[in-house]
Amino acid sequence: MACGHAKFTGEVGCCVATSGPGAVHLLNGLYGAKLDHQPVVAVVGRQKRLSLGTPYQQEIALLQLFADVSEFCEMVVHSGQARHVIDRAFRAALTTRSVATIIIPNDIREEAQPSPPREHGSVFSSVGWSRPRVLPDLDELRKAADVLNASTAPRRPCAGRPRATAAPSSRSARRWPGAASRSRRCTAGPSTPSRGSPSRCAASCSTTAAACG
Repeated sequence: MACGHAKFTGEVGCCVATSGPGAVHLLNGLYGAKLDHQPVVAVVGRQKRLSLGTPYQQEIALLQLFADVSEFCEMVVHSGQARHVIDRAFRAALTTRSVATIIIPNDIREEAQPSPPREHGSVFSSVGWSRPRVLPDLDELRKAADVLNASTAPRRPCAGRPRATAAPSSRSARRWPGAASRSRRCTAGPSTPSRGSPSRCAASCSTTAAACG
């Protein structure tokens, strides 16, 4: 649902899970968000810091578990750290349009702090976020334009697959005056496929005819 919320609203989707097996259940949805490039923040619980590094019941190495699916994955180990980690998680999810994971041991809530202490080692973030503007490299863009401009057999999508098409004949131009202004016409039709040629069903032919005119 967090991924769906991100898709339909354009905002960050959030999901919460408990520790151990409850955290594992998030993985399917988070991988879906990652592959669909949707910003999602996952907040995952964990046992008390006192039990970290011990074979506690149902304890899982959550940092390693979420490292692959997340562009940002951090565990809060100090209550004053929570505010900055949460802020970075949302910024990372929005900027990379991917998944950010925050792991919070359950004893952190017992000593909550509104902000990091004003002392050496504390880190603070600024207010607000601006969407980055990504531009292609100009040299690569020119190369792509040169390839398209130098093409002698333009292609257009036809029945779901790109295929070169021939220019309209003079006979067809007389029958359909509008075809004279077109450089190409779609040639797909409900014909019997020959050996080695892709099969075309009636549904794809009708769809192609509607799209290509």
